[in-house]
Amino acid sequence: RIVEQNAFLNDMDALGVRPPDVLTRVTEYVVQIVDFVARIVEKGLAYASNGSVYLSIDAFKQAGHTYRKLKPFSGITSEEDMAEGEGALGSEASEKRHP
Repeated sequence: RIVEQNAFLNDMDALGVRPPDVLTRVTEYVVQIVDFVARIVEKGLAYASNGSVYLSIDAFKQAGHTYRKLKPFSGITSEEDMAEGEGALGSEASEKRHP
């Protein structure tokens, strides 16, 4: 891991990106992530399908939230925007409710 981390930091330095103040790993936060996902499922903002959890866009919007990508929210997230954000995952057959 240290080799990959150092390679990453070297690449970021070569790109002129300032080094982080703190380095963390997702493995340090698995319990918190699982708890967070369970809470949004309990609130009805996400749902499980075939071993994955998906955000329910309709429920999220009905709760008063907006779902923005990397550009200002226009009120509509197109199928093209969703496909771009999910890549190959979005094209697999599943019980997912939204594109």
